[in-house]
Amino acid sequence: MTVFQFSPANRRSCRGVSLIIVLIMMIIIGITAATAMRSATSEQRATNNQRVEATALQYAEAALRYCENELKKADVDRVVTLQVSPTNHIAPTSFGATTSGWEDPLTWTSTTTGRSSASRTTVPDTVIQDTATASQTVLPLFKPECVVENMASYGLVVTARGFSLDYARDSNGYTTSGSVVWLQSITN
Repeated sequence: MTVFQFSPANRRSCRGVSLIIVLIMMIIIGITAATAMRSATSEQRATNNQRVEATALQYAEAALRYCENELKKADVDRVVTLQVSPTNHIAPTSFGATTSGWEDPLTWTSTTTGRSSASRTTVPDTVIQDTATASQTVLPLFKPECVVENMASYGLVVTARGFSLDYARDSNGYTTSGSVVWLQSITN
């Protein structure tokens, strides 16, 4: 068995090597920690985006079902914006991108013009909140909306849109944050 002995000359040449090894290990640990933190932050953002989109989807579905249920009622019992008489709010339109009422910005922004129902129908708070926990429910700043279009040879096309709780838009109506979901259905 051979025993290694360090001479003073060997000890001097090994000085500082352990410091360099420790510094390299600290750099590796730091890079690993930064990567883990970045990954966790990205996953958290992705999860939040999915939650925001799911909330907007639920509001859009509520608006779609609300308008569909209103259309099942007798004309005089419907909300004013979905009544056919006396002002023919749901006027017949022809199919096409240039004539589809739900694509007309005035349908969503004006109360007197637009080519779908006379104006958008805003879903009442009672439809989108549970009555038992109404005081605890956080309502979106922008309520879910729907319009109805009487498309020749298709029937009534219901278009609904729902907004997330953090939805915001600029003065031109373009989304700046949050999520908006559009849904459509055709009823006869």
